[in-house]
Amino acid sequence: MYQEIIDTYTANAAKLIAPVQAFVKLSLDNTEKLYSMQLDIAQSYLDLGVAQLRAFSEVKDPESLQAFVAKQVDVAKGVSEKMIADVQAVAKIGSEFNADTQALARESLSAVVSQAA
Repeated sequence: MYQEIIDTYTANAAKLIAPVQAFVKLSLDNTEKLYSMQLDIAQSYLDLGVAQLRAFSEVKDPESLQAFVAKQVDVAKGVSEKMIADVQAVAKIGSEFNADTQALARESLSAVVSQAA
């Protein structure tokens, strides 16, 4: 008799914990994606900054200064395009996480409803 109670409790606990575990895994996967992307983004901006400092350090005369300044328009354009792409990539990860979370919630709710019926 006690074993039946323990088995029932264990089965019900597993059913309750499974959606939580799925959400934790989903959250962890999403967090890993975001951290990896943030590191890549930070590295690319750091590389750009270092490259800009190196280019500026090579300015020796008015002509090289003029060339450096003229190139900054292209650099600024590239940075703005990269920023837009980075924001879109982060938004995509957020949208995917939202969709996955909603799907998980629907599955969990339908499981609870079917169990209650």
